[in-house]
Amino acid sequence: MSRLVHFFALLAVLCLTALPAVAQVPNQALDAVKARGLLRCGVWGDLPGFSAPDSAGLMRGLDADFCRAAAAAALGDATKVEFLRFASPGAGLQAVAAGEIDLLARNTTITLGRDAGFAVAPVGVLYFDGQGFLATRHSGIASLRDLGGKRICAGTGGGLQSARVVDRMGKLTGQTMTIVPADDSRAAFAAFKAGACEVVTADRSALAIRRITELPDPAAAVLLPEVISREPLGPWVRAGQESWRELMFWVLQALITAEELGITSGNLALMLHADDPEVRMLLGFDPAVGAALGVAPDFALQVIRQVGNYGEIYERTLGPASGIGLDRGLSDIWLRGGLMFGMPMR
Repeated sequence: MSRLVHFFALLAVLCLTALPAVAQVPNQALDAVKARGLLRCGVWGDLPGFSAPDSAGLMRGLDADFCRAAAAAALGDATKVEFLRFASPGAGLQAVAAGEIDLLARNTTITLGRDAGFAVAPVGVLYFDGQGFLATRHSGIASLRDLGGKRICAGTGGGLQSARVVDRMGKLTGQTMTIVPADDSRAAFAAFKAGACEVVTADRSALAIRRITELPDPAAAVLLPEVISREPLGPWVRAGQESWRELMFWVLQALITAEELGITSGNLALMLHADDPEVRMLLGFDPAVGAALGVAPDFALQVIRQVGNYGEIYERTLGPASGIGLDRGLSDIWLRGGLMFGMPMR
């Protein structure tokens, strides 16, 4: 290695490892979790792929595994999670605002109304979703251009905006459609199954999941290609717990960054010997990283070892290994054209 190359390699290490001294801010939420020895995490518990019990009664899914990652970071043990189920996003947000749970991971869209309307704070985007449509195959509907005169089942309760979005879309395209209202997206899908409408609208991920897991013949329904809204789904914490929110934020960043760097639960032992300064920073070789968050230096290492990186989690919960086979789309990492990228951990 030439002297010049060696100089720049050393400079990169110094830039990555020279974290400024940070005055430790009390993290009462983390202290409470540690004292309890258990992280209380709110989930839906009724949507496979995000959160639902498996045949053994264990909660599985993308949201459930984020809860486990949070426990691995805060307590060093991904199994130290108590899952509490909430039938609606509003109920979950109220629970986290009241301090009944430490974290809400319930495929809940980050919106201004929720951020400002509850005493809560979003952690970050765990999944990029959007409002989609599922149509019966025999209806002949192949795209949004075919919705004129059709009946569309849509959840309208609990602050859901699906019906309003459909109405706005109809006015923009000059189509007239009939909204068949339901209490929530779950009820809307049940009405679709019962033949009350030719089309059902909800988060596209939920439609794809319920098509596979609930329809007797998934091939009898087609998921339309268009998405008509932006639905960034993410976890939430109680407002005013900034140190706790920071920890949850960096747990999410660690999951994404690990995938970017090619660090998996399977190659972790090998990556511990890597010379890459970013890899070493993520895996806890600089104790200042964990100290700034009030956790162990190897908090990210424990997350990856016990839960995996973001890609591993996605693969087993929503991807091909799950049986759902949901394409990652915008939830892929930026290196493959998605919107996911880890914030610099320096």
